[in-house]
Amino acid sequence: MRTNISLEEALDILLKENKQTEPIHVPLLDSLGSVLAEDILSDMNMPPFDKSPLDGYAVRAEDIQGASQEIPVTLQVIDFVPAGYVSSQKLEKGEAMRIMTGAKIPEGADVVIRFEDTDFTEKQVRIYTPLCSNSNISKLGEDMKIGDVVMKKGMLIDAPEIGILATLGKSFVQVYRKPRVAILSTGDELVDIQDVLTDGKIRNSNSYTIAAQIKKIGAKPLMLGICDDGIESIKEKLKAALSWADIIITTGGVSVGDCDLVKEAFQQVGAEMLFWRVRMKPGTPIAVAKYENKLLFGLSGNPAAAYITFEQFVRPIVLKKMGREKYKLMKVESVLESSFSKISNQNRFVRANTYYRDGKYYTQFPSKHSSGVLSSLSGTNSLFYIPAETGPYKEGQKITVQLLDYPEVLK
Repeated sequence: MRTNISLEEALDILLKENKQTEPIHVPLLDSLGSVLAEDILSDMNMPPFDKSPLDGYAVRAEDIQGASQEIPVTLQVIDFVPAGYVSSQKLEKGEAMRIMTGAKIPEGADVVIRFEDTDFTEKQVRIYTPLCSNSNISKLGEDMKIGDVVMKKGMLIDAPEIGILATLGKSFVQVYRKPRVAILSTGDELVDIQDVLTDGKIRNSNSYTIAAQIKKIGAKPLMLGICDDGIESIKEKLKAALSWADIIITTGGVSVGDCDLVKEAFQQVGAEMLFWRVRMKPGTPIAVAKYENKLLFGLSGNPAAAYITFEQFVRPIVLKKMGREKYKLMKVESVLESSFSKISNQNRFVRANTYYRDGKYYTQFPSKHSSGVLSSLSGTNSLFYIPAETGPYKEGQKITVQLLDYPEVLK
């Protein structure tokens, strides 16, 4: 087991061990937020015919070439073509058809003039501007053609992709299964959130924070509740979860105290320890083990430490496991609007609020930084990484921050 390793080494170990989930077929709307596990080829032309992209009049370009504001061209309106209908008539010289958005271009027409650019009655339309052939016409196959690869394996499915799949008649889609992530909080001091607090007890907030982080990135959190500081109790919960979970996350019990039994429990259920302790603050005592193709993460019981180590180590693994190719946090250069007076003796993450104004990013720090202070996470959206032996940082200085709300920008 490696100990006291760097952030980079820890993440490299994890990414090498991570295995992707298997492809499954799901109903179309259930695929939202999943990663496509197959190439999608078009079996149709879209649009399937030349159509009008706007409301107006279908005309022949040669009939309106001399049109001007002073001398408009007047055409006879011979038909009305709403969307979903096809005119049975062919447009001849000196004729026009009223046409609505999405309707098929009638035979003989090669231009559509917007309503706003005409004066019209029920039987005639006056046109003031000449347009060349094929103006304001969406051509057959302009969006996609038969045989086109319109979506590639590995794409994240969002609302536009749902629309494309619906256009192609895909009621079921093959995607990578969203990982099942089990969450277990350990500690004799913990009670559930609906329980009355007694002296020496605190509510189990970590499970809910981490479950929300998992849900936010599209995986499936399953909370195992609370386990006391007894190795047999921890082992029992782990063994049960290993039968169905892809990833197990525990909080608490990973430091060097007498009650910190998670590492031992990992090993006693048959998991191989990959590393323990990473050179960072908060979250130094993270422990990670491997059981077959599953990863077990032992995070600190301190709320901010658990939150930050999740973002640095668990989040990219969950995203990669569910098929995402982009899983690193976006980094931007920002102007510091607070000061950080300490010279850090170890690598440190400071939570922050970063916003964009007048072409630049600006970052502010909360007043509290302790790893046990949960309230300092509220309202933050970024992390400032301070390498060991650097600082202090002063107001107005340029820094680089990680944006927590943009998790898939960089590989």
